[in-house]
Amino acid sequence: MNKFKEKPLSESPIGALPTSDFVLDIDVLSGMSVSHRIDVGLHSSISIAARVHANASLSIFVIGDVASDCVIDRAISVIGDSASIELSSSIRTKGNTRCAISDDVDIAANDSRCVIDNRVVAHDASRAVIRERVVVHQSVNSGSIATTIRGMLIGESASIRAIPELDIATNMVSAKHAVSIARPSALALAYCASRGIDRENAMTMIADGLLCPAGSMTDTKL
Repeated sequence: MNKFKEKPLSESPIGALPTSDFVLDIDVLSGMSVSHRIDVGLHSSISIAARVHANASLSIFVIGDVASDCVIDRAISVIGDSASIELSSSIRTKGNTRCAISDDVDIAANDSRCVIDNRVVAHDASRAVIRERVVVHQSVNSGSIATTIRGMLIGESASIRAIPELDIATNMVSAKHAVSIARPSALALAYCASRGIDRENAMTMIADGLLCPAGSMTDTKL
């Protein structure tokens, strides 16, 4: 009997209008590979809960421009050995919008791989708060964790707050995190100016480079 709980796309509460909510509650069963790419511009709230079983993989990508205040909440439990999860965001905030990203990963299985990579460009007076929390149980004897927060401030009143949390109860896993929040560097802007690119277009190009790294997924949206 197939106990896979993911709803078909026709039944998922995606909606065509802004401010609709995206809600997903799934079990990724052994051997399955599940990937979702969600446009943040269509949703005021994105809430995802998942349980990942042995030898399964789950990828959740959130992309786009924030159209109104939004909350992105991803809670993942890794309950099977040799599972793989990847959570990423690549978004822009503009105007006076507020965006909160919260990733919670609980790992209770061996030889699991967890990658979290959130990238935000804040324009105007927009604000973003990014929280990444990974908990690894004491019983886990192998695995790897990498969390990253990258932010770029374009507006003078824009702000990005990063809150990385690693709660590792064992020394048998590899865990690392990185945070970088800055404005476009004067050196990069000067280089663009030397190539005849005006400041506004230069800042857009630099921001695009942060949000669209080489090897990003194709443009399939939910």
